[in-house]
Amino acid sequence: MEGVTNAMRESIIKESATVEDENKKQKRPFLTQFFSPIFLKAFSINFFGEFGDKSQLATIGLAADENPFGVILGGVFAQLLCTTAAVIGGKSLASQISERIVALSGGMLFIIFGIQSFLTSVET
Repeated sequence: MEGVTNAMRESIIKESATVEDENKKQKRPFLTQFFSPIFLKAFSINFFGEFGDKSQLATIGLAADENPFGVILGGVFAQLLCTTAAVIGGKSLASQISERIVALSGGMLFIIFGIQSFLTSVET
């Protein structure tokens, strides 16, 4: 009798866990029901970081003169290679130095580049 009771308890626990998982999934924002949070973060960072930059403007110009299908394939493949290199390089770099040092170094470089751009005269 006790074995049956334990089996029933386990069945009820599994069923309530399944219902709880479904409730959590329904309460999540719409896109996270279909895509993982890390996918959405990576997509957002890349999409908004690249949207409207010089390479996109150059791609627009290239597509105006060349086969759009070839431009799309070339752009997607180039972005794939760049992202792959960044992920592999970042993963190996993270094992050797701390994230804080990377963030501080990046911030200092942006400040240096900003000062350099501010002090450099524009030639027309």
